[in-house]
Amino acid sequence: IIAKSSTLAFTKPFFRAGLLNRTSLFKAGIAQLYYQMFGADHDQLERVRAELGELTRGWSRSEVLDLVEETVEEIISPLVYAEALSIIDEHIRAGRRVVVVSSSPTEIVIPLCNYLGLTEVIGSRPAIDEAGRYTGDIDFYAYGPGKAEAMEEMAEAEGISLADSFAYSDSITDLPM
Repeated sequence: IIAKSSTLAFTKPFFRAGLLNRTSLFKAGIAQLYYQMFGADHDQLERVRAELGELTRGWSRSEVLDLVEETVEEIISPLVYAEALSIIDEHIRAGRRVVVVSSSPTEIVIPLCNYLGLTEVIGSRPAIDEAGRYTGDIDFYAYGPGKAEAMEEMAEAEGISLADSFAYSDSITDLPM
C-alpha cells in the first residue's frame, strides 16, 4: 500500500521524540534503502524483527500510539501508491471486505489503515508488560506462515472463503499467504 516499510516509515518521528538515537536512525535508513532496492527476504526480516524488539524494549506503548496517530498523515500521505488505493476502492465498491495483513506492529498498521479509511487489520503484536512498556518480545508475529495462519483463523471464524478472496504482496516471504 505504501512505498516503504510501514515500521521504518516512522523512524523520523521516533527520532524527533527521542526514542531513537542517530545510530539507530542511520541503521533504519540503510535498511529502508536496501528494502527499496532489493526487497526483503526471510533472513533480513528476521534480523529487523530482532533488532526492533531490542530497540523498542522499554518504550511506552501509549507514547508510540500517540506519536503514530499524530504523524500518520505527514508520514503516510506521500508514500501511498495511487494504484493500491484504486484497487482497494474497487474492492470496496464491489462489496468486498478489505483486510490489511502486515508483519508490522498493529500500533503502526491500525492508524495507517484508519487514515486510509480501512478498519480491518491483522498485524504483529509486540509483548507489553504490566506497566504498558514493550518487553522486546512478540506475542504474535504476522509473518510468513504466521500471517497465513492468522488469515485462516479469521476466515474460519467469520465464514470467509479464502479461495474466493484476493491477496496482494510485495515480498516472497508472503508466499504462505
